[in-house]
Amino acid sequence: MFAEDSNGISIEIMGKQHQFTCSSDQAVDLHIAANNLAAMCDDIKQQSAIGNSERALLVAAINLSYSLLMANKKIDRNQLGQDALISTLQSAL
Repeated sequence: MFAEDSNGISIEIMGKQHQFTCSSDQAVDLHIAANNLAAMCDDIKQQSAIGNSERALLVAAINLSYSLLMANKKIDRNQLGQDALISTLQSAL
């Protein structure tokens, strides 16, 4: 069952239509994310010898997962740096 405020959006990825349900406040961002994924898959297929759409989608997913991992590591490093600065400031007071 879907919430009353949910929208159905449709996006084409690699020549196939896909339907997604989301809340109305998520629809624009989900549409942008899906369009980015579709463009990434198209680029992967054009720039490599990958002929299989599922393989291109897998490569895109791995690339996105790697990017997320690197971003999370950077956030963690920044948090550690902030924690160290806060500790230094607190001890100076």
